[in-house]
Amino acid sequence: MPRNPDWSDVAYGYYNQGSLLPPNPDVPITPAKPKSSSPKSSPSGGGSRPSGGGGIPTASPSIDAATLAQQYGFTVAFLKAYPELNALFNQAVAGGWSADRFTGALKSTKWYQSFSDAQRKALTLQATDPATYNQQLNSDLTHVQDLAAQMGVDPNDGSMITIATKYLQNGWNDEQARAEIGLHLNFNSAGMIGGEAGKELDTLNQYMYQMGVKNSDDWVRQNVINIVSGKGSEDDAKNQIMQQAMAAFPQYAEQIKGGMTVESLAQPYMQSMNQILEIPSGQINLFDPTIKNAMSYKDPSGNGSSLPLWQFQNQLRQDPRWASTKNAQDAAMGTAHKVLQDFGIYS
Repeated sequence: MPRNPDWSDVAYGYYNQGSLLPPNPDVPITPAKPKSSSPKSSPSGGGSRPSGGGGIPTASPSIDAATLAQQYGFTVAFLKAYPELNALFNQAVAGGWSADRFTGALKSTKWYQSFSDAQRKALTLQATDPATYNQQLNSDLTHVQDLAAQMGVDPNDGSMITIATKYLQNGWNDEQARAEIGLHLNFNSAGMIGGEAGKELDTLNQYMYQMGVKNSDDWVRQNVINIVSGKGSEDDAKNQIMQQAMAAFPQYAEQIKGGMTVESLAQPYMQSMNQILEIPSGQINLFDPTIKNAMSYKDPSGNGSSLPLWQFQNQLRQDPRWASTKNAQDAAMGTAHKVLQDFGIYS
């Protein structure tokens, strides 16, 4: 089984027994005639020998650049596209360079140093076998489009072909591709988006709601982009939100740090507000001034503390909204009934 050559093999070939070319049965190698100032014919007339005898010297093949390029996977068009390489190949052919000498010279060229190994292979494939190159590019484009759809990016976005080209030519992995795809996330006018990005958007918004924290739309979107692009994580974003909540409600810092949400800590106040002011529970949240004040309570010494529940309930009954509740009416009726009882009108 033939060996799988690395890029240096493709660029120049194997150095075999002093020959510039690797053995190839399809390309005959014609040895050059040995140089001698006084050639002598062999007794049998079978060829020339150098004066002084000593055997036949190693022959150097006579070959042009087109044959050399074909032997090693290049085309003449490819060489002409890079004049620096073309000149180097012509110099190597004319000078009968060894493989080591050519490889050393090749690695010193601007062309070699300007591209990574993956890029050099892709450029060579694109020039020498465009059909295979295009097949690989189409395959990578489909893969990139699948990644985009998963992330919530339009897979038909025109930038996908550019990303697929980078994926092929730069030898990218999925992580690198996702980082590039994430730059093309587009939120609609309502700030919504689908795919993984949509799920992360919902997660961050819900967590901020539970922690009584508000961040700008730009902050949320940037963190969503970072998460789906692999530049950040959901835990990173949640940790920032948690730190904000601890700063806003310092008296509950230890509970928050332990994993509790501010919403769960505020439940006793929320339930009292629902029952006393008869406000539907779905309309009560941490951003309601009444709840926010209760959660930000300071004792007479000015230290952050938990507001006693009985005190909070008394405050609710002093709220103007309480007067229009059935609770207030029942309380008023109860008071009136008591007064009438005291006067002996009702038993």
